[in-house]
Amino acid sequence: MGDTIRSLILDKNPTLIFGVTEFLLASLSLGPTPAFVPLVLLLTIIRIHGLRIACRSTRVLELMCSWVAVTAGASLAHYSSATNALSSSSQAFAAVAVMSAITYVLAILPFYVDIRLNRKFQSIWSQITLFPVAWATTWAIVSHISPVGRLLNWSPVSPDPFHWLLPYTGPMGIDWAVGACAALCSEVAAAWLMGTDSDDQLVNLSTSPGEAQSNRRSWSLLTLGTFLVALSIPSLHVSLPARIDTIVDSSPLGVACALPSVRKGQHATLGDFITETKKLTSQAKVILWPESAVVFNSREEREAAFELLRKDIQKSVVGVAFEESLPEDPSNPGESRMRRNGLALVNSGQAKGEEVVQYYKRNLNPSQLMPSIEPPAIYNFELGPPKWATNSEWSSTPNHTRPVTITSSICLDFAFSPALILAPARTWDPTVSLAMWEQAKSRANEIGSMVLWCDGGATGVSGIGGGGISEIMQLGTGSWTRTISLQFPFDQRRTIYAVIGDFGVFMLLVAIMGGGSVAWHLPALSGSLSRSRSVLQAVPLFRRLLPGRQRDQENLIDVTVPGERQSLLH
Repeated sequence: MGDTIRSLILDKNPTLIFGVTEFLLASLSLGPTPAFVPLVLLLTIIRIHGLRIACRSTRVLELMCSWVAVTAGASLAHYSSATNALSSSSQAFAAVAVMSAITYVLAILPFYVDIRLNRKFQSIWSQITLFPVAWATTWAIVSHISPVGRLLNWSPVSPDPFHWLLPYTGPMGIDWAVGACAALCSEVAAAWLMGTDSDDQLVNLSTSPGEAQSNRRSWSLLTLGTFLVALSIPSLHVSLPARIDTIVDSSPLGVACALPSVRKGQHATLGDFITETKKLTSQAKVILWPESAVVFNSREEREAAFELLRKDIQKSVVGVAFEESLPEDPSNPGESRMRRNGLALVNSGQAKGEEVVQYYKRNLNPSQLMPSIEPPAIYNFELGPPKWATNSEWSSTPNHTRPVTITSSICLDFAFSPALILAPARTWDPTVSLAMWEQAKSRANEIGSMVLWCDGGATGVSGIGGGGISEIMQLGTGSWTRTISLQFPFDQRRTIYAVIGDFGVFMLLVAIMGGGSVAWHLPALSGSLSRSRSVLQAVPLFRRLLPGRQRDQENLIDVTVPGERQSLLH
């Protein structure tokens, strides 16, 4: 049975089987919220396919088939969200097809690097771990130059076994884990595909140079698998949010998202938002409006609206997300105008024109809005005691308040080390909203913060993420409140990832790739490897990875041989 399947894959219909499999896996894994397991399986298939066609005369044709299959699958996965953004279904499919095709070209680069450079490394460990490093590095570079950040990356955003790595390695660590799992699976799958009826024969225990290399490859794979399992163990620990009924080491804080309900086809006005905000001030100290909640046509109109809002918001601070239209040339107001999205923090203690933060969008979704080069500022909000605590119990400072650092974010911009990030949004599809929500949570976890996500889209998700909380509070319109607990005193030290950045993580991954082979030179390991070998020989799948087989799996990747059954192992 095994030989029949292997023959079908490698001999009879390899192009069709690889193409159909890549299409199906792409449709499952490359949507707005890529999932970990389907993505690993897709990379596994693409890597095996790439190794098979690398030096064949038909490689260009088969690569084009793979490109079409994956692009079609990814387009299908994004089709629903695209049709809600554009009026024409054909235009929507064409748009996502173009984006998916470009993304495939970027995604194939790590496979090319792996195939071209793999055997230039003498260490088997380095050969196996080259692809994960190339994969993580590629998407780190893409995310820095892409106008939409990581939204189109082939990176998992839903919870995965390695999500806890975010404060230490950022998204590069997750991408490395995806690539490492794919490298491990593809090596094992390649060993199975190259299996023969001689798999069940007794293993020869003599050690030739070729067998020694096979032994090193086997134990490198075993080491990588063990390392990945060890990295996934912390994800089994459930991280609970801090208690909100104690003030000794935490500060309870009420937060809210103002999403006034209006009739279908109508838009909430400035008056609707102000009325809704006044209702929320009794339960929340920090209230956020969704992106582009109100539109201002001049600075004077904006300041008048802020002054009206200040009249009855008590001691709360309100994040007003707005869109404004300003003349490009202030001296010529009748000429063309520019639009920009901004956010201002407004409280009752301000005078007219003294808004705490005015921050204009920097990283945009593709649009005609004008970006700003100024980073978001950090605002210290003075939080008073809850009703059930006395002033002296709450704080020993003269004003009996605790500082809460707040910053603003529009789209995926974040300042480092705040206690709370305000992230207004407005999306057009629930899958897009969910994707951006997952990205926002990830960015908050990377810097050890919490994010208040308020999406004003008709089907947008809103909630709180970070600090042990990952809770969607609302889908669509309808205001909500939530009491969260912030660490006291808040540790404003940046996380490891915030300090070292992507370059530091890259150096760490390169060190892992280059330093893993040192273990093979430790004499103490030789005895344990020999004792464990007999155990693995009892498993047919592992037996194909062990040395001593009568037909050694020599490297035939760049040697043209009759038929399709070339060795897929390096």
